[in-house]
Amino acid sequence: MARQVNESARTSNPLKRSMGGLLKARRVELKMTLQEISSRSGLSAAFLSQVERGKATPSIVSLISIAKALETDINYFIKPPAAKSLVRRGSKPEYIDIDSPVKYVRLDTDIRNQRMNALMMELPPNTQLPTVHRDEGEDFFYVLEGEVEQTIGDMVFVLRKGDCAHHNTQVDHSVRNKSKKKARLIWVGTPVIFPATEDTQVVD
Repeated sequence: MARQVNESARTSNPLKRSMGGLLKARRVELKMTLQEISSRSGLSAAFLSQVERGKATPSIVSLISIAKALETDINYFIKPPAAKSLVRRGSKPEYIDIDSPVKYVRLDTDIRNQRMNALMMELPPNTQLPTVHRDEGEDFFYVLEGEVEQTIGDMVFVLRKGDCAHHNTQVDHSVRNKSKKKARLIWVGTPVIFPATEDTQVVD
């Protein structure tokens, strides 16, 4: 069971959460080294050090691994908006509050026995998401706009508008926008990465 998170660390800057500051505060609270977090999360100590110093930004999936290593969940870093119904309107996008050049818009809603999440991601030019590995689950990517390079294991694919990729998360994978234009993708994945919050209204 995850230990109770120090609320002062989460709310010290309510306007803009610092991934690095939150990571370091929680790590120090647990008296853990970067190497220990690295062993637990599967992410390199060098990358974690860059995150702490604000030199690198983890992806949503990397945050899940970091949160698990820190004996908490992703809500420590981000608190996604509570779903009010089964429908999300395109005129009212709900951006996830994360200090990253990548924009994340939550597409799914919190329903009973939820098994998946869905996001729309906007990657600026020359942006690369860190390599991700999860012990269980599946990832599905669909390109809405632009062009990205997707690496799955030792295979590299160029995905353009209308292309998609579906794979198991046990295989190392990453996404990179090498072009000079933004790219927009739909991501759908399992298992659920956003735990339901207490103020969430469940609608069947």
